[in-house]
Amino acid sequence: MQPSNDHRHIVSAYDLDLAHLRGLVVEMSAAVVQQTRTAVEALAQGSHASAAAVIDRDPEIDAQSLAADEEVFRVIAKRQPAAIDLRLILATARIVGDLERAGDKAKRIARHTLKLLEAGFDPLLPEPALELMHRLMEIDCELLESAVAGLVEADLDKAIAVFRADSRLNDTSEQLRAALLDPAAGLAGDHFAGLLTITHALERTGNHANNIAEQVIYVITGDDVRYRNRELLIDSLGSRRPA
Repeated sequence: MQPSNDHRHIVSAYDLDLAHLRGLVVEMSAAVVQQTRTAVEALAQGSHASAAAVIDRDPEIDAQSLAADEEVFRVIAKRQPAAIDLRLILATARIVGDLERAGDKAKRIARHTLKLLEAGFDPLLPEPALELMHRLMEIDCELLESAVAGLVEADLDKAIAVFRADSRLNDTSEQLRAALLDPAAGLAGDHFAGLLTITHALERTGNHANNIAEQVIYVITGDDVRYRNRELLIDSLGSRRPA
């Protein structure tokens, strides 16, 4: 028996709703990545204008978060989803929350950059730490993009790749802290505290990417892996196929 035209229309409209929801997440992710890049560049270049721009654009990410939340509520109320679609919608709501908080980390970096500029520190970032700060930012952006791509493409490998990169995130964070602690960097007081806070903000951005990857795995497999041992999880997922 062939499905009716009305049924095909309803299914098509539902698919469009889910595609629109995923599109909102992609747009929000791109904005957060751009904010993170701009915030670190503002620090590296000592740019008041760039740091201020990050702060000024933060309400746009908040608005995207609210729009995505509204879409989640609308789809649940209108479509009454079940099974994997419900997992997708609930996981998307959590992902939006992590993206919003990652955007807040970019704003925190920009605010501390402005404080350092106002205090007259020059340069803001000592040379030995400059490359490490950029490297940490690039890891963050890579992980955010990979995690969101895993959602959009229902790609378990992209989520696993985020977990595998966690050691790079932690190692680079520790190397950056060591560079800031090095007496040769000449940091003390508010200068040191501000850069340490920025380092922690970047590290937390990577943690948000890991949270997103956990939600991608939940969507694909149906398993909530938020509190699982990461090494054991990577091993078990490596040989698993989507449910």
